[in-house]
Amino acid sequence: MKNLNLINGLSGIIIFTVLLGFKSFAGITSDDPVLLKVNDREITVSEFEYVYSKNNLNPQVMDPRSVEEYLELFINFNLKVYEAIQLGLDTHETFINELAGYRQQLAQPYLNDQEVTDHLLEEAIERLQWDVRASHILIYVEEHADPADTLKAWSKIMNIRERILGGESFSALAVEYSDDPSAKGQPATASRPAMRGNSGDLGYFSVLDMVYPFENAVYNTPVNEISMPVRTNFGYHIIKVADKLPAMGRATVAHIMVNVAADAPEENQQQAKSKIDEIYQKVLDGEDFGSLAERFSDDKASGRRGGELPAFTSTRMVPEFIKAIADLDEPGQISEPVRTQFGWHLIKLRNKSLPSDDEVIVDLKNRITRDNRAKLSQNVVLQRIKNENNFNEYNQNLEIFFEKVDDSIFQGRWDKSVIDGNNELLFSFADNYFTQQNFANYLANVQSMRTPESLKNYINTMYLNFRNQSLLEYEESQLEDKYPEFRRIMKEYHDGILLFELTDQKVWSKAMQDTIGLREFFQNNIENYMWNDRFDAEIYTFNSERVAKSGRRQIRRAQRRNISHEELMNEFNSSSQLEVSSEKGLMEKKQNPLLSKISKRQGVSNVIKHGNNYAVVRVNEFLPSQPKKMNEVRGLVIADYQNYLEEKWVEELRSKYEYSVNPEAIELLLGN
Repeated sequence: MKNLNLINGLSGIIIFTVLLGFKSFAGITSDDPVLLKVNDREITVSEFEYVYSKNNLNPQVMDPRSVEEYLELFINFNLKVYEAIQLGLDTHETFINELAGYRQQLAQPYLNDQEVTDHLLEEAIERLQWDVRASHILIYVEEHADPADTLKAWSKIMNIRERILGGESFSALAVEYSDDPSAKGQPATASRPAMRGNSGDLGYFSVLDMVYPFENAVYNTPVNEISMPVRTNFGYHIIKVADKLPAMGRATVAHIMVNVAADAPEENQQQAKSKIDEIYQKVLDGEDFGSLAERFSDDKASGRRGGELPAFTSTRMVPEFIKAIADLDEPGQISEPVRTQFGWHLIKLRNKSLPSDDEVIVDLKNRITRDNRAKLSQNVVLQRIKNENNFNEYNQNLEIFFEKVDDSIFQGRWDKSVIDGNNELLFSFADNYFTQQNFANYLANVQSMRTPESLKNYINTMYLNFRNQSLLEYEESQLEDKYPEFRRIMKEYHDGILLFELTDQKVWSKAMQDTIGLREFFQNNIENYMWNDRFDAEIYTFNSERVAKSGRRQIRRAQRRNISHEELMNEFNSSSQLEVSSEKGLMEKKQNPLLSKISKRQGVSNVIKHGNNYAVVRVNEFLPSQPKKMNEVRGLVIADYQNYLEEKWVEELRSKYEYSVNPEAIELLLGN
């Protein structure tokens, strides 16, 4: 990612000059005086203080020397930004789009209420400590349904709740009445197999796995009790909480499965139970779990891996499986036989792990921003915007859309001209007026192919989206004026993107692509790229002096017979790889102190005491100091060339543009 911190990327380019000689300003005439002028571009004291405090280890202390040094960086930075503006880089479409993308991200915290956001995070962290198992019954009703339809759904769900409290089976009533199709199951079709009904049982889940109102009801309902009806965008639910377990996190297990359907004949049920019991006894007798899984498990895919399953969370397995894992505490522990809808299992725990606190917080923050509960935070901001900007709404003028919009809008074919001639006000705020025509344009732009629904429900939903979007867009447009810190950071991003683009052109990419200039720079500065004296040598290290002396004789014979280093090492270590160690190659003296104890002549050194060991050096060639080749130091040369181009560029800019520093503003900075 591009480094957009204002000065960070330039911290190595400090040019020491004194402030004497800069042109003076007439004097300080405001609470935030101009510190620096680059031609007609003015930069104030507060802008300098902002970047100084961001990039200084001790921003509370502004000593003259650090301010002087930092001001030089600040001048260079602003000269480059001014150059980029003069070249029109701030008018390029890529720049405009990139800055707009950053602005959208940076604006988000200002469009949400921090107190509500913090509460949602704390709540999610607490709920994440538990895996909850629950069942539900759903009675569908549209989110913006008529009061009569809403009351009808409420009465129906309350009647079902009373029957359950009176002793009737929750699961049986879920199968009979729930509008969640998973409760009843579905027959096979040409494209998928039959799906077994769950009788309303949703299994185990945790925070952010369900819509927020449903989640609230689950975590606030005691185990084995029935909630009051809960309204979500799907309709009304009643919920029965079956279990609550400490969070499993992410588990890795192996299992052995004996497959038998829940509705299989009793004889088959008994055979399966007998088989799993026999396998379990073998486990208790000490036989290897993986081998038993490979031989006997009906889950052949995992059986080939010793029964091991991919890591999973509580939402990914049937409830009985999760419940059994909850009772396993130590890696290697094995469950008793466990019955699920698929058959019988033995489960061996490999590992259970919870994410770190930092991982949890980052993940929850990201998930909360994508979840519907984020609207709670945004709703607080919307209400504040209304209060601050004299918001007025005229809902009666929305009714025309209930008459003029038809089902063609669900095919993306609705003609907004049916609203022509109607331009009554829908809402207004801060001298902004939004009429029926504005909303008609919005509807026409967002319409698409979609599943038909109640037109009134659809129009109400779209209107709320239009109204809230208008409020938030207005608020976002005011951020620079309302929040100085937002204005400063947007300027930082604006200038930082420009600086990155222009520096890439003038320095980074140029140094990579200007092969002639790079070669010339290398030749002109060849003294900076020199090899010290080097030895093409082999260093052999022995455990004792006696072995070293014998080894020296072997090395000399090998040299005469032209035996390679590799062949010689095979001879030395024929019985053990630890007898002799070695290193070879081109080495400078500073790389190994042994090289300062030997002759520069070709040949084999005497035995040299080296710590607790003994060494012999075989010199193949001595290479006196010489220039390095370009391909040996290309990366370093490019870096140096970039620094050179940077310095020349700054010199050019300082000559090209008029710039001046206000000495009275410096006095103000230093508290004089």
